[in-house]
Amino acid sequence: MELPEIERHTREAIAGWSEASLRFSVIEKGGSGRLFVRVSDDAGERSAIAMHYGLDRADNPRFAAITDFLNRHGVAAPGILARREDLRLLWVEDLGEMDLGDLAGSDWACSRRPAYESALRAVFPLHRIREEAVPSDLPELERPFDASLYLWEQDYFLSQYVARFHDAETVERLREDPAFPVLADELGALPRSLVHRDFQSTNVMLRNGSGYLIDYQGLRWGLPEYDLASMIYDPYSEFTEGQTRELADYYFRLKSEAGDDDSRAAFDRRVVQCATQRLMQALGAYGFLGAVKGKREFLAHVPMAKRRLLALSEHDGGLSSLARHLV
Repeated sequence: MELPEIERHTREAIAGWSEASLRFSVIEKGGSGRLFVRVSDDAGERSAIAMHYGLDRADNPRFAAITDFLNRHGVAAPGILARREDLRLLWVEDLGEMDLGDLAGSDWACSRRPAYESALRAVFPLHRIREEAVPSDLPELERPFDASLYLWEQDYFLSQYVARFHDAETVERLREDPAFPVLADELGALPRSLVHRDFQSTNVMLRNGSGYLIDYQGLRWGLPEYDLASMIYDPYSEFTEGQTRELADYYFRLKSEAGDDDSRAAFDRRVVQCATQRLMQALGAYGFLGAVKGKREFLAHVPMAKRRLLALSEHDGGLSSLARHLV
């Protein structure tokens, strides 16, 4: 959809904007067959984000229903101001221009840590919605995390990253490692909650000091620790080992204050397991996007993701064979 058409539909959809002087600017963020346009009036008093989505991905049309669900259940997410789903066009609340990733390099104690803690508080209500008590208003979701999906992530890692950046013998040895399917089976057998699925720095917006989730159309049943690991082991962000531990400590306190009687040892093991899965998935994505799609900028994140994956291989729940073969 072209900007003039978006402008026409915006003036029809948003009350008070039919004759207003408006500014339209394309937001260079997102993707997945979606176009984002910030619309604001000249007075700077009102703004909205127009989102036009394609059907190249099955999760794009689910955004509206999932947004409504999150709003009803008190999860920090933008509201929908107007919709023309027949045109695949939505207008959502403008949360501003700052995401967690924009805080890179800022002071940890005064800036980054409070912001990341706010992000964890934002996603935590989502994790309290458990599969054992499915809400009656739950919309259609993406495929849940089960053993087969974890195996798919592992294969994606082996075929799109290892096979492209290591030799054939390394691929074969890792494919033969029984620890990979054991990890998938163990994670797939655990009780599931709702998870964001892509909970990383660029998918949390900051407004007035509070975090808000975006890009959650991949919502599904899974493990909360997968979301946590996606954030605190995010290859897009720099963390010291101590900072990663502080955020894990904070999330564990949220769980304890909510009445969970989980042991810290079991929690730490799940975080390592989920971080291992997430980083393998990320490396597979970087390999595919960089080598197949020609988006070479993603290859810049490979060293950080690999370094963190290898460090995790030395912890309980990690895959020790990675340290032996991915040198």
